[in-house]
Amino acid sequence: MSKRIVLVASVFGLLCFAGNAFGDAKSDAQAKVDAAKTEVCEKSKKFLAEQETKGKCKAENDEAKKLTCSASTSKQVTDLQTRCITAKPVKEDKPEPVAGGTKCRALDPKDEKIVFAEAEDKLSTKCVRLLTAELQKKWCSAENKGKKFEYVTNYDHTIGTGKFAKQIKGKASTHTCRVVNK
Repeated sequence: MSKRIVLVASVFGLLCFAGNAFGDAKSDAQAKVDAAKTEVCEKSKKFLAEQETKGKCKAENDEAKKLTCSASTSKQVTDLQTRCITAKPVKEDKPEPVAGGTKCRALDPKDEKIVFAEAEDKLSTKCVRLLTAELQKKWCSAENKGKKFEYVTNYDHTIGTGKFAKQIKGKASTHTCRVVNK
């Protein structure tokens, strides 16, 4: 019987030792997991700070700054990071596109305040064609056949949109009356 007691005591001791060793191994593994979670949390906070410097994820970074990284707060910070990454970009207040006009004019080259003719179309190319037709009607009578008339074009139209919009520059031109108006 004493051998049985010794054997049972030995087995019990071995089990207790194994349990303690297993418990220690389990706590060591948990400590490693907690350390990894804390490291991920720190990296996520750093990522959010970098995104804020780029003008993104300000709200998420502000929330992350309030948290201290640990294993228990790691999920909250990574959720903030996920929200930042998956967020649609905020539409910035873009300047209104420069509204181009629809008129073009033929001006006197000596005094650009004097308007010879004017036409209107949303396309600058079509507007110039209409302007040429107006000049034809105005200048090309029987006595002016073959004469050349100088003028400067002036546009309200723009090229491009938004901050890249630029007004079309006018240029010096000549209209020759080849055909007489009837």
